[in-house]
Amino acid sequence: MSKKTGSKPRAVSSEWVRRGRSKIHGGGLYARKLIPAGTRVIEYVGERITKAEAARREEYRLAQRGAGHDGCVYVFELNRRHDIDGAVSWNTARLINHSCEGNCEPEIIRGRIWIIALCDIPAGDEITYDYGFDFSEWQKHPCRCGSRKCVGYIVIRGQRWRVRKALRTKR
Repeated sequence: MSKKTGSKPRAVSSEWVRRGRSKIHGGGLYARKLIPAGTRVIEYVGERITKAEAARREEYRLAQRGAGHDGCVYVFELNRRHDIDGAVSWNTARLINHSCEGNCEPEIIRGRIWIIALCDIPAGDEITYDYGFDFSEWQKHPCRCGSRKCVGYIVIRGQRWRVRKALRTKR
């Protein structure tokens, strides 16, 4: 609810994207038209929360996932003290799926989280970025991106070698 008007915030939209079904996972965002490299595609918005509240919500999310409910992560690190919980209906950017070879990346600019195009993105291509999850919980986040560089789990690029090593050791 908006504090000023008492009404629900409007869904964040962008001239660059449209919603659609994703081959990666559920719904996704797609380029409405050619998106030039460096473009601010869409803002990632949500509720600003403390790190303690983010930890509490993560415990709840894991319990829900353990009970068979949605296990998606929408909390985005903003700074040392605060995060953004994007699990709100008006955060259209929450539909962006992970890819080990994403065509966008998140960037914090003046306290706001923007999804920035890394390359020219042709009309119709799905908008993706590397979620950058830490290696410590790699088994909790299977990846479905299907890219050539995918290791089967959502882990930040610099730590994927550790997943490959762990998988080789398991065999």
